[in-house]
Amino acid sequence: MRGFAEVMAMLRFSMRSKAVRHGMFAVQTVAIICLVIALAWWGPAKREQTQLLQNIDTKRTSMLEAVRSAQVEDAQREAQIAVALLEKKLEVRAGQADLIQGIARLASKRGVRVTSQSFDEGRVQSGDAPLYLELGLIGDYTSLRRLMGDLAMLPMWIEVVEAHLERAGEGGALVKAQMRLLTYRSAKGPQ
Repeated sequence: MRGFAEVMAMLRFSMRSKAVRHGMFAVQTVAIICLVIALAWWGPAKREQTQLLQNIDTKRTSMLEAVRSAQVEDAQREAQIAVALLEKKLEVRAGQADLIQGIARLASKRGVRVTSQSFDEGRVQSGDAPLYLELGLIGDYTSLRRLMGDLAMLPMWIEVVEAHLERAGEGGALVKAQMRLLTYRSAKGPQ
């Protein structure tokens, strides 16, 4: 391998020739022209790419906003339907007999047996009296779970305040449930 000094000495020696000097000038000129062409092409291409990325970001943002607004509209529509249903259910002021009849019908449909029931009326608040119903139920777990889900199908508002589940005996498939339900009725409504 030759050292740097030797290479430079050979280059100086070669530069004495007029043809080599013209060749070196031509190579430098072509290199500069290529550099100018590359910069002239790269600048607009870079600007175009930046503009394209900004357009993509703008469209993505507008699409996301449209999707979000559609989701908000859907949620608002669902909430309005749910509120209307809730208001309708709250307008139904059921008495004890109506409540027990509805629950007994659901229980027999699901194969659950009502073993005990007791009522407790809460303090009147803004014209409505809370009515608590404590139920003792026996059935298999799936039937009890479905019964609890079916409570929403009753025409009156019913809320499960507490639910305690335990096995009804050794190794059996039956479950004993103790549920505390809440509904509201008008303070002057049916008893």
